Amino acid sequence: MARGSKPTIRDVAERASVSLTTVSYVLSGRSGGTTRISQPTQDRVLAAVSELGYVPNQAARGMRRGRTDLVAVAIGDLEWPWDRALATAAARILPGYGYQPVILLGQAWRQFMLSGGADGVILGFIPEDRLEDETMTELARRGVAQVVISETMQPAGFDVLAPEPQGGIEEGMDFLTHHHTRIGCIRRTELADRPLSRYRRYVAGLDRAGIPVDEALVRTSHHRRDRAYQAALELLQLPERPTAIFATDDMEALQAVRAAYRLGLRIPEDVQIVGVGNSTEGQEADPALSTVGPDPIFEQVVTMLVERLEGKTPPEGVRVPAPWKLLLRGTTVQSDGATSPVPDSADAASGVL
Repeated sequence: MARGSKPTIRDVAERASVSLTTVSYVLSGRSGGTTRISQPTQDRVLAAVSELGYVPNQAARGMRRGRTDLVAVAIGDLEWPWDRALATAAARILPGYGYQPVILLGQAWRQFMLSGGADGVILGFIPEDRLEDETMTELARRGVAQVVISETMQPAGFDVLAPEPQGGIEEGMDFLTHHHTRIGCIRRTELADRPLSRYRRYVAGLDRAGIPVDEALVRTSHHRRDRAYQAALELLQLPERPTAIFATDDMEALQAVRAAYRLGLRIPEDVQIVGVGNSTEGQEADPALSTVGPDPIFEQVVTMLVERLEGKTPPEGVRVPAPWKLLLRGTTVQSDGATSPVPDSADAASGVL
């Protein structure tokens, strides 16, 4: 073995004075059949592995035996509470079923899965309005286990956990418009005018209350924590600042809380803030974040993938709905449980807080 190079299975075979087949058989943990490996030979192989520090190539082994014992978790960005919660749940639950999670960001999951990199994949990174996906269709044809979090997709050889945010966001916006007429919005992307987007639901909430959309009260975070914080600072320093902020993600809402405190504003007395996602970070914040979201679903989606891997799910797939609701906490409700009477635009603009 060359100095500095990684030991190979051939190095192990030479050290133990056995064939490559024998080393492979011992390391695979197989038993029974017509092949018999004596205990002294097995001990010699394992001793060579230990002495050389050999680490088997799990991907290559997986291809040979038809499984990898890996599960891919495809997410958009670990900065986002929703994505981080999904990755955390997978890391906590999957090892108990004999699988290790591989976290993949953005579009990296496509080539990884098409090359046979994992036994299954949990997809949290699919556009809200996507009706189908060629990669998912091909993986389903191959029989690869998949679970996708999607409002719009239907099962097609994979399972769907279907968020149903409409009712919850309507409830959240109706709550805000009942108390405010100047409601700022921090949205994730400027491409937020799709029919199912959270921003369009913000606009619809204003329409129901007869409040015109004021573009001066809308900012975009571009999926970035620093941009969300800057957006909140801009909104809260307007001459006629909003007295409430609806953020299309909990991360943006938490940055709005941070900005409000920097400017000396009280929450919820001076400004009320509602996010979307029901993230762990929002629940544990001080004050706890009012938000729109489902009951915790990440354990559920991981379990759905395990059940598909174990053949417990119908081949055609299942769709499991996950309704969302408004959860009022400290950014809209005072510690005594009363809804804080935030002053509306006229008082806020005149400096009466």
